[in-house]
Amino acid sequence: MAAFAANSLLCRLVLMDARNSPISFTQVRLFSGAIALLFFLFKYRHKDVRPASWYRFVAPLFLFSYALCFSLAYVQISAGTGALILFGSVQLTMIVTALFKKQKLSIWQIVGVALAMVGFVILLLPGIHAPPVDAAVLMAIAGISWGLYSLAGQRNANSTYATALNFVMTLPIVLALMIFLPVSLTYHGWIFAVISGAVTSAFGYVLWYSVLKQLETTTAAVVQLCVPALATFGGVLFLGETLHSRLIISSLLIFLGIVLKVKG
Repeated sequence: MAAFAANSLLCRLVLMDARNSPISFTQVRLFSGAIALLFFLFKYRHKDVRPASWYRFVAPLFLFSYALCFSLAYVQISAGTGALILFGSVQLTMIVTALFKKQKLSIWQIVGVALAMVGFVILLLPGIHAPPVDAAVLMAIAGISWGLYSLAGQRNANSTYATALNFVMTLPIVLALMIFLPVSLTYHGWIFAVISGAVTSAFGYVLWYSVLKQLETTTAAVVQLCVPALATFGGVLFLGETLHSRLIISSLLIFLGIVLKVKG
C-alpha cells in the first residue's frame, strides 16, 4: 500500500511542472516497469502451467487504462484527492463484484467495512477542494481499471510471472505512443517516472499480486482504503498540502476498519 501511495506522490510531483507530459510519464513508467520485470518473465515462465484465458489478455489493458487515466487526472488534482477518488472507485468495483460472487461477511467484518467507508467519506469532505469534473472522471476510470486488474490478479497461480507479462504486454501500445508522441519530460521527470515504473509499480505490483491470492475480494478492497490516508499524509510532508484534524480521525477509522475486516 505504501508503494501505491508513493505512485500518487511521484506522479503528482512530476505533473506539478507543466513541462512534464502526463502521457510521457505513463510511457516511461510502463516501459521502465516492463524492463525491470523482464528477468522475472523468463525466470518464472515455466511455472505457468495453466492455459491462457481471457483475463490474461485483458489484464494488460486494465493496467494501461489505469496508468494513463491516473496520469491525466493528476495534472489537475492533489495527491490526496486523487488517491481518494481512485481507491473509492476500486472499493466500489471490488465490493460490487464480491456481492455478485455472494461472499459472506461476519458482523465484525461488516462493521469494519462500514468504519472504513465512514473514514473514507470524512477524509473526502473536509479541507479538500472538489476536483474538476473531467479529472475526477478520469481518476474514477483509473480506479475501476485497477479494481478489474486486481480481480484478474486473484486468478493467477504464478503472480510474479503474471505481473511481468502484464507490463511487457503493454509495450506495443507504449512504443506506438512514443512514435507519435515523443517523450516530453524534464530531467527530474525522467528520474521520478523511472522510479515509479521500475520500483513502486513493478515490484509493488508483484507483491500485491502475490498477496491477492490470500485475500477475499472484500478484504482486498478494504485494505486499499489505507492508500488515500498514506497519500494525503505524504502530500502534507512532501508536497506542502495542509494537514486537517479530521484527516487524523478519518485515517484512524480507516485503519481500524481494515483490522476488523481482516481479523473478523
